[in-house]
Amino acid sequence: MAIPPFAHREETSGMSSNLPIQLTRFIGREQEIGYVRQQLAQTRLLTLTGPGGCGKTRLAAAVAAQVLDAYQDGVVWVDLASVTDASLVAQTVAKALGVVEQTGRSMSAVLADFLVERHLLLLLDNCEHLIAACARLVSGLLSACPDLQVLATSREPLALAGEHVYPVPALSVPSANLLTENAMTPDVLEALSRYEAVTLFLDRARAIVPGFILTAENARAVADICIRLDGMPLALELAAARANVLTAGQIAARLGDRFTFLKSDRRDAIGGRLQTLQAAIDWSYDLLTPPEQMLFRRLSVFAGGCSLATAEAVCTGDGIEGEQLLALLSSLVNKSLVAAETLRAGEARYTMLETIRQYAEEKLEGPGEKPAIRDRHLHCFLELVEETEPKLQGEFQQLWLNWLEGEVGNIRAALSWALQNGRIEAGLRIATALYQFWTIRAYREEGLRWFERLLAQAGDDISPVVRLNALSFASLLASFHGHTALQREYADEAVTLGETAGREDKQALVTALGAQAFAARKAGDAATAFSLARRAIELVRELDDPYQLGLTLTIYSFLAMSLGEYDQAHAMLDEGLPLLRAAGSPYRIAMALNFKGDLARCEQDYATAVAAYDESIALLRDVEADRDLASALHNQGHACLHLGEVGRARALFNESMAIQQKQQNTMGMAECLLGFAALAISDQVPRAGARLLAAAEAIGGSQVTSEWAATRLAYEHYLQRARATLGEATFLEEQAVGEGLSLEAAVAFALETAAKGAAATAARSKLDELTPRQREVAILVAKAKSNDEIAQQLVVSKRTVETHVSHILSKLGFGSRAQIVRWAIESGLVESSE
Repeated sequence: MAIPPFAHREETSGMSSNLPIQLTRFIGREQEIGYVRQQLAQTRLLTLTGPGGCGKTRLAAAVAAQVLDAYQDGVVWVDLASVTDASLVAQTVAKALGVVEQTGRSMSAVLADFLVERHLLLLLDNCEHLIAACARLVSGLLSACPDLQVLATSREPLALAGEHVYPVPALSVPSANLLTENAMTPDVLEALSRYEAVTLFLDRARAIVPGFILTAENARAVADICIRLDGMPLALELAAARANVLTAGQIAARLGDRFTFLKSDRRDAIGGRLQTLQAAIDWSYDLLTPPEQMLFRRLSVFAGGCSLATAEAVCTGDGIEGEQLLALLSSLVNKSLVAAETLRAGEARYTMLETIRQYAEEKLEGPGEKPAIRDRHLHCFLELVEETEPKLQGEFQQLWLNWLEGEVGNIRAALSWALQNGRIEAGLRIATALYQFWTIRAYREEGLRWFERLLAQAGDDISPVVRLNALSFASLLASFHGHTALQREYADEAVTLGETAGREDKQALVTALGAQAFAARKAGDAATAFSLARRAIELVRELDDPYQLGLTLTIYSFLAMSLGEYDQAHAMLDEGLPLLRAAGSPYRIAMALNFKGDLARCEQDYATAVAAYDESIALLRDVEADRDLASALHNQGHACLHLGEVGRARALFNESMAIQQKQQNTMGMAECLLGFAALAISDQVPRAGARLLAAAEAIGGSQVTSEWAATRLAYEHYLQRARATLGEATFLEEQAVGEGLSLEAAVAFALETAAKGAAATAARSKLDELTPRQREVAILVAKAKSNDEIAQQLVVSKRTVETHVSHILSKLGFGSRAQIVRWAIESGLVESSE
């Protein structure tokens, strides 16, 4: 029997293989290579699984190249991609080994005889379409050949005893937050370049455009390509292949039609079937049974994944029975087309890579299933969000908010379908049921956009109550972003509709009156707003709903504050807050406590304000209501300043600003400038305070400086302090500078001023550690006096001066005279100009 030269150690200078050389260099997967090598050391059969294009073949080849020396008889790579007849599997393996047929014996037996005494790694690539034949052959060979190991690649496991399975993950990609929250600084570019997908894209782009590098101009586009292509190596390589004719931005812009765009002109050892992304996934789809194909197509309507229950609600019927679903879903998971997250708490979740989901969605168009399945999806999530709405009022609010957060993709898909296909009433009901979610989790602007688009298409067939509620909540959402005209338009229409319909649905009219009250307040008419609020409260009392009464009373307490009716505000909060506590709604309790803190500040009872804000902040953190948390932190900072807790106030203002910056909330950042202005004035830097007060008003307008009673009082208080300290001329000069600052410049100046204040406070705190004589010495050191000069001025010996300097350095924890100079300036011992 002939022994192939690559496997016969005596006839070669070392180990060798038939691995395609271009596959052994695998960019960006060092950790996976190491893990697979560890797995190979623990098992005789390791199967790499994953969807088409995820890089199974390249990973296997790269691993095999690294472990070649560990096998006395080498590594043999067998590509089964072009084999269509299961009976030819053994023959294909034999050809790769150089083994010839023997008359009267099966090829499996011949292979077993050949491999029985050899220490060899057999790499079987692309087993999925021949899974049963591959499993039979591997099982027989492993039983007969004790020193044989098999590394297989397949879109599903071979399902043999002792098999280890490694699902090949997508390459790591940057998070969207990294792109939205950061300027493309050198540090950010360096961080981006370390993601595996970015590394691979850059490597492949450089192969055809040698000068291609990551820059501030193309970084967002490159990262966007990697994110949208799910870190799939094949897709990234096909995209990078266009770098010689398109910019990264142009490549990203064409990924909407990725299956047409991502093609290659190459035909290499990977095989012509992988010349396009479409072909890679076609390969998997064609191997599915008709019921599996049907479920695969239907699952594409889920954006962001689904549970078993939602999959059953949407995908069963018309060809898929309920009892079939789990088996079909399991098969799709095994074949790497669906990923199952089973380690999470609660129920399992099933997801697809976005590229695969888009492929399945295109297939859904073919059989004409799409309208029916999308309708089922829409009504499934309509039912779910309406069931969830009342649960957002109770003690498990956080759990339900988290559930909705996890379903945002499906909610958006349902609303999009409602718009595209005239299911407007269903869409309005979904948007209305999500009002609390939109508000608490900072989706207010998005929620308003959905309402606007749906209301624009709403015809006369829409239920009056559905329209009324939608108008009211759309008006309230408009108020959060200063869309005053739209807010009033929606509110007025809602109240008119409510009055016309009579009082059959008092709750809907209450909501409409509330929206109208908010619109009046935005217009500066606090008296009308409070009058409307009183009417809404009267209607709520007739409803006999303690939660709604508590909510209404506490929300409108701020209107009483705006009018200076503090006793009335107390009465409303004292009645409403216990009702909310009884209902157990953390978010609403937190907001009521925030109003209580504001009222205490209005009455200059800052200790009570701090206590109320403390509880509010804790609850807002629990429910992850970051937008409202930022406001409460800012409010707390003002209260702490009045109590002399400057350090704590500084930390609160910094945290508040960080949240507002993360959310890119212009009005929130402008409000934070008021806090930093107050901090500067308290830190005895009135010039900076006057400048920041002017910047806050210029950027945010009256909405920032006067909308909330407690904030208005704080603004007026610090404005007067700055004016009195600086004098009119200097005050006006700084105000003029502040009015000309951009938001970015104002925020940078505020943070810099606060940091200097913190440094000065820390420096001043060290003064008490020095004796009067040591302070004198420190001042002279800061004035660049030598030890001889200091000794002469203080009429002491040079040795005494040296001792004083040594003690100063020790007490302050410094190592040089330069640090004493800096500290003396920061602490105010000397002026920086001296």
